[in-house]
Amino acid sequence: MSFNTSIMTLIFHVLFLVLLLVALAFLLYMLHRSRVERRKMRRLIDRLRLSNSKLSRYVDLDDLTAAQSRRYLVDRIDRHKRRETHALLYVDLDEFKTVNDTYGHDVGDALLIKVTDAMVAACRPGDFVARLGGDEFCVFLKGCDLERAGQVARRFLQAVVEADVEVAGRRVIRTASIGVCELRPDQSMEDALNVADAALYEAKSKGKNQILAADQDVVLRMRQKQSRPSAEEVGAALENGEITYFVQPIFDLEQDRIEGVEALIRWVKPDGEILLPGQFLDLMADSYKRGVRPPLEEANAAAIGFSKLDPPIYCGWNISSKFLNNTVLPGADAEWLKALLNDLPPEMTVFEIIESTVIENPEATKTLINRLRSKGVRIALDDFGIGMSNLERLLEYPIDIVKIDRSFVQSLTRGSREGIMRGLVEMSKTMGFEIIAEGIETQNQLDLVRAAGITHAQGYFLGKPGTADYWLEEILRRRSQKTTSE
Repeated sequence: MSFNTSIMTLIFHVLFLVLLLVALAFLLYMLHRSRVERRKMRRLIDRLRLSNSKLSRYVDLDDLTAAQSRRYLVDRIDRHKRRETHALLYVDLDEFKTVNDTYGHDVGDALLIKVTDAMVAACRPGDFVARLGGDEFCVFLKGCDLERAGQVARRFLQAVVEADVEVAGRRVIRTASIGVCELRPDQSMEDALNVADAALYEAKSKGKNQILAADQDVVLRMRQKQSRPSAEEVGAALENGEITYFVQPIFDLEQDRIEGVEALIRWVKPDGEILLPGQFLDLMADSYKRGVRPPLEEANAAAIGFSKLDPPIYCGWNISSKFLNNTVLPGADAEWLKALLNDLPPEMTVFEIIESTVIENPEATKTLINRLRSKGVRIALDDFGIGMSNLERLLEYPIDIVKIDRSFVQSLTRGSREGIMRGLVEMSKTMGFEIIAEGIETQNQLDLVRAAGITHAQGYFLGKPGTADYWLEEILRRRSQKTTSE
């Protein structure tokens, strides 16, 4: 029994030893596997670090020009707390699209690279150039105030002009427009870019190849623009019939009577608020491209009542260049013209074309004028006396009426512009066009206009804009009073 017990004990110890060895081997295997896995993990982490570094570099750099990216400009600069004021230059190449259209995108890309290199070379230590997209760049000027930034911007303007590419022996260059603004410590990069963009827009509107710093006036105009309605809201207002017309009377000063009215577009909101055209007209014109109809029925409705008076009164509309470009079909009667003149006698219709439109689109405007006048519609040249006014333009186009701009009228003094008006009156007699003085706001202005020999006028002093119904009733009332007094 003792012998059997000893044998069993021996077997137990042997089995225990085997199990212990197996467990030890498994533990050693697991330790080895863990070390292999850790080595694999370290290699994976190293690869991820390398990939992340490359990814960050690719995201932070523009892939064409190697300038910094917009992400770098916005995220990296805003991520770190700024303690001083910096400055931004918003740079946009003038007429860059014509490079791609004329020479191809390869040449355009080559020019962008040259321009970037030139601007990078113009940077001071701490400055950098970021490409925002297309042909737009932002130069970050470290620790620079607005006045100094405006001076530095000239260096970048020159750098852009000196960057060129050669195509078939021809030097291809472009100028640039630059908007300048400050980047304050409490200001986000996106907000500063919006301000710089507003300054850039005004720089381009002044003739391009310009530098404009964002002063308080620029910022105010930008804020006003941001508060304007959206294109979608304007489109909905057109569809809902909220865009309508008020009218302002045009007086025959010799006969002391209302001879015509000018239709003035207005947006009458459901709550009664009335918006002037400067707040929505450009958006309304752009909406025509998206298939939204202009308020033709409303325009016709504003005029039709005056044409049915006895004697009838004509109505005039200002035709913008955007409206012409988006709606006029050369060589045929356009749909908008038929809708506008529906049951409206052409001879009781005046289309007012601003002088800048005539200058910018001479052939299209001449074609339009001839088409309209052949129907009996009269043509007025509006805003005469400002901008690119040129008396020779009156010789180029068959104009029936010249409307002298209010800014010219309101700056009248005896012996100065009054003499110009007298000369214009003499010319009108020779060439057979009528003159209307706009913007009459005082008795003195009315007296000076009359003294110059002008017989037709409009303005707040004579009659403010109102609804068509109001002025129809007012005209009938005045005619009744005149008949009674006679």
